[in-house]
Amino acid sequence: MRGSSTLALVLVACACGEPAPPAAPARPRNEPPVAAPMTPAELAEARRKAGFKDDDLAADKALAREQGGRQYVREHLAAYRGLVRALRRSVDDIDRSAQHWARARDPQRAYRRWRESRARVVEDLARRYRELRREGVDAGSTQALVERIYRQWEDLKDDLGGDVAGERRFVALLAELRADLDAAELALDGIERDDDL
Repeated sequence: MRGSSTLALVLVACACGEPAPPAAPARPRNEPPVAAPMTPAELAEARRKAGFKDDDLAADKALAREQGGRQYVREHLAAYRGLVRALRRSVDDIDRSAQHWARARDPQRAYRRWRESRARVVEDLARRYRELRREGVDAGSTQALVERIYRQWEDLKDDLGGDVAGERRFVALLAELRADLDAAELALDGIERDDDL
């Protein structure tokens, strides 16, 4: 009799809009417990303990690729040095000439005359660069540095004008190019002195 009165109270409570007590969620009986997520460092350690070698293999491949690139640069060292020297001469010429254009009566005309007289220099630099890239070889970090310098030089050359000398961006780009050229010369010196190549 007592069970039927409890059922009646629950039914009355539901009819009055009062919420019924929440039912406990059903737990699947055959599912394993879920592991807590691992940090990248913990995952790397767990993979290492399990015997995975993929990180070591990738590092070894990168090291071998860089060594092969250094060997390629060593075999073509004179061409790399020639390109870097020619780029430095061109940057110095652009810097000096931009000062001259700024003092000219007609800066744009002075710039156009300079540009026409330097067409052969531009063609020579493009030819030197293409010769080093003709085989499409991945010559490592030194090659990447030389490519970046060449692209910066092209950007500089393409953005020139008679009034460029006073622009802050022009001065910053010249400073960045010169710093990268110094870094390229140091990298080439290091490759030349490397006895393992």
